[in-house]
Amino acid sequence: MKILQVTAVDFTVKKFLLPLVDELDNKDYEVHIACNVNEIGEDLRNKGYAIKHIPFSRDINVFNHFKSLIKMVTLIRKEKYDIIHSHTPVASLITRLAAKITNVPLNVYTAHGFYFHENMKPFVYKMTYSLEKIWGKYLTDYIFFQSKEDYELALQKKFNKPDRLVHINNGVSGNKFNPLDYDRNIIRRELNVEGKKVILFIGRLVKEKGIRELLAAFEILSSKHSDLALLLVGGGVTGDRDGLSPQAIVDKMSSSVRQDIHLLGLRDDIPKILAASDVFTLPSYREGLPRSIIEAMAMGKPIVATDIRGCREEVFDGFNGYLCRDRDVDSLVSALERLLTNDDKLNDYGKQSRSIFLEEFEEQKVLDRQLRVFENFKINKK
Repeated sequence: MKILQVTAVDFTVKKFLLPLVDELDNKDYEVHIACNVNEIGEDLRNKGYAIKHIPFSRDINVFNHFKSLIKMVTLIRKEKYDIIHSHTPVASLITRLAAKITNVPLNVYTAHGFYFHENMKPFVYKMTYSLEKIWGKYLTDYIFFQSKEDYELALQKKFNKPDRLVHINNGVSGNKFNPLDYDRNIIRRELNVEGKKVILFIGRLVKEKGIRELLAAFEILSSKHSDLALLLVGGGVTGDRDGLSPQAIVDKMSSSVRQDIHLLGLRDDIPKILAASDVFTLPSYREGLPRSIIEAMAMGKPIVATDIRGCREEVFDGFNGYLCRDRDVDSLVSALERLLTNDDKLNDYGKQSRSIFLEEFEEQKVLDRQLRVFENFKINKK
């Protein structure tokens, strides 16, 4: 059984898709991956993954999208895939159309978070909603949903037949993200944050992740509390349209604030960094079902996040953290301060996060829900 996993950029493959790729390989599927191949993709290719280069563009240039469509159709006809499984908005629109043109037997799409959301302008919302519904209804056999809100909306609005809409959730490995495996004190010494209460952000350093608001909030908190540190982990991704430079913002702050802000760049030791932190925060404007919060929950951390789709499926206000208003510095300051000034809540909410993770977001459960669809297809095809 031959399956093609498709996403726009190779960063997404490494960060999000490898557990599924490896699980499929273990189940004797022949797995190929199509994406825009850069350094990460070449590294994965050198490790033995079958990576196909498709130059997906994340802009609105229709000519570029048409070129990607032609290349995808050509690849599918050459390789004769049994299953196409696409991810990320633009890549999935192109791929599902190509799969329909080439009569691929099973055409699956994972909605990591519908592109349309409640904060969009009405015209943009209507346009992107319509695209998702048309593609879901006429060009897709199964839609997997990470966000329960997305799943319930698609079910209500009849994006496809009910049995073709599958809520898979999102998850990470509880073995990899296990707080008992890390010595917090040693890591904090390595990061030079001993004696500090550490706020941690992990994600793309772009405007829509709330970086400006987070830095402004930390500047306010630092003026009131001298025992705080902020760690920013992440970088940009090829095609980001609203990238920014946190360093340029930090450089304008006073030296007393700057010294407690640590820009750590892209890291491969996320569990280790999480172990050193006290609070994880994600002040995004838009999310699907953010894996970074799940990683923090797995490591037993209390969470402060914005009250938006996805985040509010993981963070229960007053139970394992707090929700704040998006694009609102004062609301973010208030939520962070309520945790950072209460050691009992830091401890209790962290324990609740780990408990919720084990119940809802363990990676194997997410993989099994997807494999069930693929295995049923394999049985019925014989």
